[in-house]
Amino acid sequence: MCIGIPMLVTESEDLFAWCDGRNGRKRINTMLVGHVNPGDWVLTFLDSARESIDAERAAMINSALDALERVASGQSNLDDCFADLIGREPQLPDFLRSQLAQKE
Repeated sequence: MCIGIPMLVTESEDLFAWCDGRNGRKRINTMLVGHVNPGDWVLTFLDSARESIDAERAAMINSALDALERVASGQSNLDDCFADLIGREPQLPDFLRSQLAQKE
């Protein structure tokens, strides 16, 4: 299984960028996302950027990765890792909501 890691672009080259993330500074291949600028966020898999993302999505992914690290170390309090889900009802995706409405 491959887990995507959000990384912040700090320097941009032709087909590569220097990025900072949870595992330090790395040179990332950007051929799949095109040109990136310092300050941009990318979702990386095996030292390749596969998607450009915004800072909010990067924070949510990093929070979920924090939860995985806690579970792996035996911790069970994960509420702060999923603050966007606490205290609200789950929402069905639009395509499921429309199918449910058709059945009613």
